[in-house]
Amino acid sequence: MARNDIKIARKDNIIDSALQVFAEKGYADATMTDIAKKAGVSTPALYEYFKTKEDLLFAIPEKFMEEPIRIMEYVAPYLRGAEAKIRSIVQGYLTIYDSNPLYASLVMLELKTNRKFLKTKTYGMVRKVSGALLEVIKEGIKDGTFKENTDAFLIRSMILGTIEHLCIRKLLLGEPKNLPQYTDAIVDTIINSIKKESKNFSINLNVNDLITQKIETADNLENKGIIESKRKK
Repeated sequence: MARNDIKIARKDNIIDSALQVFAEKGYADATMTDIAKKAGVSTPALYEYFKTKEDLLFAIPEKFMEEPIRIMEYVAPYLRGAEAKIRSIVQGYLTIYDSNPLYASLVMLELKTNRKFLKTKTYGMVRKVSGALLEVIKEGIKDGTFKENTDAFLIRSMILGTIEHLCIRKLLLGEPKNLPQYTDAIVDTIINSIKKESKNFSINLNVNDLITQKIETADNLENKGIIESKRKK
């Protein structure tokens, strides 16, 4: 293995170890020594990769967001329509949180309340995904899929807020067990409220129903003596 590959592998190991330590002890109580011990490296060696505990904290989302973003960028050109793209993004969020509970815990319970994180380069990766969601909603408004008066920022907040609520509930209460199963429910519930009603309509005629209705009408008229009186004339 090349030296550069060894450094990358060791860095990934340190990040994974830090995630476990933060999850077990909480960010505030975890120490760089704890993380070094978990990673199987010396504390001085750990500082060669990360200068502070906070730097290490902010490096975790970068590792976990890189693959989902790459997948999103690969799949996006093959999706047609704003609704399909929104569904894909929502499923991506739910899947990564569901399959990585330690990471979900770190994001929801630590990073969301850390103002310094909002100023980091890593946060740019997080904004890239949420920004993509916003642009897709705007795309739907522009092409007439969604109502013209739709507030794109509000709809994005509703989608992300719902995802975060379900995720936090699972972290704290253990339910729901399967987050991705809520993809369609989230998208359908929110998107259906802003979809433009189609101006096209169709009439479906059932011949059997028409025949039955005609017979029933004739029977009613005959009962009233209307048909009989006409016959006598």
